[in-house]
Amino acid sequence: MTGTSLTARSTLYHAGAELNRAGYHFLRIAGSGRLFDFVAWSRQRIIFVTVKRIRKGDISLFSDDVQELASFLNENHLPGMVQFWIFTSKSWLIYEILPGGALRIRGGIHESF
Repeated sequence: MTGTSLTARSTLYHAGAELNRAGYHFLRIAGSGRLFDFVAWSRQRIIFVTVKRIRKGDISLFSDDVQELASFLNENHLPGMVQFWIFTSKSWLIYEILPGGALRIRGGIHESF
C-alpha cells in the first residue's frame, strides 16, 4: 500500500487483511470496553492486536493505552504476544507490548510474525 491514507473506518479492515496475508486466522473483537481489536493465531503463534490510526506521530501519543496494556500483562498471563499497530499516513508502526512498556518491531508486519 503506497500513497494511500486509510480512513479510521477502514484501518481495522486493512489490519485484518494484513493478518490474513501473513497466514493468520483471526477474530475481530467488538465493544467499547475491549483491550484488543483482534485475536489472531497461526500454527506457531497467538497474537492479541490493538489497532490505532494517526496522521503523524508515534506510540508516545498512546501512552495511556500502552500503560493499560502493560498493566494488564503484569496482572494476567496471556497465551501469546500482545502487539500495538499504528497506521500513520502511509505505513504501519508495529510494537510488542511487554510488562514494562512497548518495543518497536522493525521491518514491517510480516517480519514481526
